[in-house]
Amino acid sequence: MRNSIPMILLFPLLCFLSSIISILCDPNTLGVCNEKEKHALLRFKQALSDPANRLSSWSMDEDCCRWEALRCNNVTGRVVELHLGNPCVDYESYLKLKLGGEISPALLELEFLSYLNLSLNGFGGRPIPSFLGSMGSLRYLDLSSAEFGGVVPHQLGNLSTLRHLDMGYNSGLYVENLDWISHLSFLQYLDLGWVDLHREVHWLESMSMIPSLSELYLSGCSLDRNMVSSLGYANFTSLTVLDLSRNHFNQEIPNWLFNSTSLVALGLFNNQFKGQIPESFVQLKYLEYLNLPWNSFHGPIPTSIGNLSSLRYLVLDHNPLINGTLPKSLGLLSNLEFLHIGGTSLTGNISEVHFTTLSKLKVLMIYETSLSFHVNSNWTPPFQLEYLNAESCKMGPKFPAWLKTQNSFSSLLLFSSGIVDNTPNWFWKWASSIQEIQLFDNQISGDLSQVVLNNTVLDLSSNRFSGRLPLISSNVVILNIANNSFSGQISPLVCRKTNERSKLEVLDISNNVLSGELSDYWMHWPSLTHINLGSNNLSGEIPNSMGSLVALKALSLHNNSLYGDISSSLQNCKVLGLINLSDNKFSGIIPRWIVERTSLMIINLRSNKFMGSIPSQICQLSYLRVLDLANNSLSGTIPRCLNNISSMAVGPIEGDINVLEAYYYSESYMESLILNIKGMDSEYKKILQYVRMIDLSSNNLSGSIPVEIFSLSGLQSLNLSHNHLMGMISVEIGGMEYLESLDLSRNNLSGEIPQTMANLTFLGVLNLSYNNLSGRIPSGTQIQTFSLLSFFGNAELCGAPLSKNCPKDDEEETQQPTGVGQNREFSEIAWFYIGMGSGFFVGLWGVCGCLFFNKAWRHTYFQYLDDIKDSAYVAIAIKLKWLHQKLGIHNADDQQVQWHGKE
Repeated sequence: MRNSIPMILLFPLLCFLSSIISILCDPNTLGVCNEKEKHALLRFKQALSDPANRLSSWSMDEDCCRWEALRCNNVTGRVVELHLGNPCVDYESYLKLKLGGEISPALLELEFLSYLNLSLNGFGGRPIPSFLGSMGSLRYLDLSSAEFGGVVPHQLGNLSTLRHLDMGYNSGLYVENLDWISHLSFLQYLDLGWVDLHREVHWLESMSMIPSLSELYLSGCSLDRNMVSSLGYANFTSLTVLDLSRNHFNQEIPNWLFNSTSLVALGLFNNQFKGQIPESFVQLKYLEYLNLPWNSFHGPIPTSIGNLSSLRYLVLDHNPLINGTLPKSLGLLSNLEFLHIGGTSLTGNISEVHFTTLSKLKVLMIYETSLSFHVNSNWTPPFQLEYLNAESCKMGPKFPAWLKTQNSFSSLLLFSSGIVDNTPNWFWKWASSIQEIQLFDNQISGDLSQVVLNNTVLDLSSNRFSGRLPLISSNVVILNIANNSFSGQISPLVCRKTNERSKLEVLDISNNVLSGELSDYWMHWPSLTHINLGSNNLSGEIPNSMGSLVALKALSLHNNSLYGDISSSLQNCKVLGLINLSDNKFSGIIPRWIVERTSLMIINLRSNKFMGSIPSQICQLSYLRVLDLANNSLSGTIPRCLNNISSMAVGPIEGDINVLEAYYYSESYMESLILNIKGMDSEYKKILQYVRMIDLSSNNLSGSIPVEIFSLSGLQSLNLSHNHLMGMISVEIGGMEYLESLDLSRNNLSGEIPQTMANLTFLGVLNLSYNNLSGRIPSGTQIQTFSLLSFFGNAELCGAPLSKNCPKDDEEETQQPTGVGQNREFSEIAWFYIGMGSGFFVGLWGVCGCLFFNKAWRHTYFQYLDDIKDSAYVAIAIKLKWLHQKLGIHNADDQQVQWHGKE
């Protein structure tokens, strides 16, 4: 009991001490805000724009040490840190959360401020305030990516205690001189990325005078060879990180760089460096990161690179002049984790010796090289790869057996790798945990009927897979199995319902031999954005359940045997941008909802049985790039409002790739379309977004060609052939400056060919045949360089390239020259024939004289003539026989004028 009394007295004391300790440890409980600094901060806030109200806690009623984005000293209560960098997580939140306005000089009243971060905001090109150079307590200043512009103030050189300075990625900033930078003697971190330094020739001298500098980032600073040639030595004794990427040195790597022997990371990406990769890199014995891609290095990779024992990342890609074989010394880099040598001209074999000690290797990129992977079939690599890209590197013909020893893959890219083999029995079970697999463009075969695919991104297109369609799990996002030999019905895949919501966004099963109907269970796949089932043997009608795919952006069902009306349920697909139903048996009128779907960029209904008129509402589709309604039974007139399609009224511009491409992280699926442009069917994929074309050919359209269509100056291909159009070709056609292909053949057009067609400088294909055009073909232009077949079947046309002369030409030919002109012409002709005759005489006797005096030459020459005679006789006899057979089979009256271009 006696001992309990002191304990009772001690307990409150312990609680008090505990409270004191907690207060001392909590930066927001001790240190009441200084009133002077509080008012200064409120003035600072007032000058800013804060659309997202990030600084809502900054108010008079609250202790400023409790405000967001601010920290006070625990004891004094003075403001020491301002964390005003944008806390965004993506581009959308960046735009929403960025601060703007002006930076008030009220900050000068924060005498003890040591940390200021204004990064990732939007100050609209305003200059960096020079008064920041008077904030003598600053040790950390981050102004990166904040949209500052103008000259960097030299007053920043007064911040003598500064350790960290980041002004990178303000593309409007520039430096007049850098003398002030040498005053920052304690500076350890400097980032001037994308600040224009080209005015400062002596940048290297200035920066090498900072003895404590550890990290230097000068990416995209417009540095060039003339700015470093004067200095042979740089005193970067403490430098561990140097980034000089994206400049314009265009020289060999300067020697001063190899004096920086403390370097751990060196970035020289995209600098036009040339010469061989120097052996001097061996001096940088602490180097862990060497980044040399997108330069002009040539010759082999030096074998001495194997001496960089600390190297973890080696990146040499896209130096197309690097050649030779891969040095075996690479196998000595026991710390190497990342090797990228893609896009070089390396040749030869890759064998086990190249990986002898590479137990830490995680990423191997050898794509677009001429290397061949040659290892024993029972080889067990020392590494566990996470990423392999061996595109166009020969990995076959056998399927690489060593892959089954790898258990950490997230991405496996072996497309165009020369594999001609069946997929091994172990492969699909082993591969089920790999996020991304791309094996397209090989000759891999196998039956996938019993396989359940589980990969997020899977591209098996352009191989030899066969059997029924595989099943897929709910994890699959992109599935491309086009250009194979899958058969049977689509229903086993579509009708399978999984317990979890499907993530499938892209389904491409085009160019197989599938049959049957489309099935009516598309509601199980609500995430689908791109469907391509083209070039199969599918039949029936479009099921109503496709209308439940509200996220659908692209639907391609071309080249099947589908029929009936286009399902009205598809009007629920509000973001549809591409619809390709060509080469089917659809009938009825073009649904009104299609031409009112303003998101549409591409409409291809070619080669069906549509009838009725072209709805005028089609003119509301301002994003439309491709309109192909050819080979139907459409009638009526061409809408006069087509000039309202604004995307065709401007030159070729990039389209909305969100419609034509599907992205999943770094991988993408790209839509393609077969279009008949310039008289031939061609597949458009990468450039599809730039195509502008209208094809209304082979219908029953009548009336005149509306003059408004000629105001579509961005149009590249216009085909109105095989209709019943009449009237004249408007002179406004000369405004279609980007037109490359024009076909108006087999109509009833009349009048003259407008002289303004001479303005169509890009025109490469022209067909005006079989109309009622008259008059002279425009002369002195590239129009006359087209074949006569471009104008055939217009009886009243005359002039080149047709053989028919115009009446004026005939009159001029009948007139005889007189007087001086006649004498001059006679004199010129006479001297022409005199010169030609004397030249002929000299040349003839030069040859004949040699033959007359040299018997061996004479015999050889006449033997040669006999051989030519015999060959010519045989060739003529064969040709006459072939022609005779042709004339017996074909009637010349049935000949058709085909597409043609310039002669």
